[in-house]
Amino acid sequence: MTTYPDSHRAFFFQIVVYTFAFWTAFDDKSRGGEPGLMKNEPMARATGVDSATICPIAPKVSASKSKTLPGKMPTKFLPNVIQIHKDVYSGGLPLGESAFDELRSLGIQTIMSVDGVTPDVVSAETHQMRYVHLPHGYDGVPPKRVLEIAKTIRDLPKPIYIHCHHGLHRSPAAASAGCVAAGLIRSEDSLAILQLAGTGKNYVGLYASVQEVEFEPNRNWNEIRFDFPSISPVPPIASAMVSIDQTFQRFESSLASSDNDSASGLSNSNHDLLMLRELYSELLRDHKAIGDPLFYDKVNNGLKIIDSMIPVDSSIISQATETNALDQSASMFKLLKQNCIACHQVFRDVPERLIQPSSD
Repeated sequence: MTTYPDSHRAFFFQIVVYTFAFWTAFDDKSRGGEPGLMKNEPMARATGVDSATICPIAPKVSASKSKTLPGKMPTKFLPNVIQIHKDVYSGGLPLGESAFDELRSLGIQTIMSVDGVTPDVVSAETHQMRYVHLPHGYDGVPPKRVLEIAKTIRDLPKPIYIHCHHGLHRSPAAASAGCVAAGLIRSEDSLAILQLAGTGKNYVGLYASVQEVEFEPNRNWNEIRFDFPSISPVPPIASAMVSIDQTFQRFESSLASSDNDSASGLSNSNHDLLMLRELYSELLRDHKAIGDPLFYDKVNNGLKIIDSMIPVDSSIISQATETNALDQSASMFKLLKQNCIACHQVFRDVPERLIQPSSD
């Protein structure tokens, strides 16, 4: 009987072990299974050879099914959030501690506002996030602004949360246009983002901005120079509209709360109406901001509706019957909203008709 040195026997034994291990892995794969190391553990224990040595084929990690993007996010304190890309979210204005906490829970590192409202930079920094303010209107996202948004997405820490006020119109347009320009999504997929967000079809400028963006792979991003401002200057007309919108929403909330407390609702709504009257009157005095006679007529018509809702003397208001006063306010408020919508359709939502802001 032929005998072999121990070294030769060990060599032959290793060949048998490797052959068996690879055959097992191949056989698993041929049956639709995954080649794994666990089935080789008995062999490892019997031979004293590490299982990774017996089967050097790495096991396939069964990752959880990736979320289909874009998709809506089930958030509690952030309105209308959608995830566009693994690193980019779009939504509404974060208000309060809970909203910023929720942003952190999503891992957000950079917040970008495209709204005219001054960002809450302090809250962002308190939660270890950076704010970038790149506002634009409802009439579209200017090409230069698209590139600034794209550069922010490319260069600053991610994930990034892009928001306007409600998260329905401007932020989905800005986020999708910026992602296309940055090469994160395909241009043919951008419109689906606006549809998912619920962007109104009447915002033709926003839709046009998204459709016109193209990814340029050879773009020199170093040529796009800006300092990622945390707060940007806003034109006077836009600033006035922000204040009007905020007061408008407070008045609407006051009317809603009046069902539970008519006295409180009446008092709050009276104050907000007085504030609206002052804002409308101040806007009408700024002839450089108004510019267009038709725009002047729309604002003036809104002021007349407000005047019909309450007298200028607030002491007279408190003497009115609460229920009748609230009913009248609710009825006239619908007319005021219709006047605003009609004005927006002409001057805000369509890029062909722009009101030139004051240069002061």
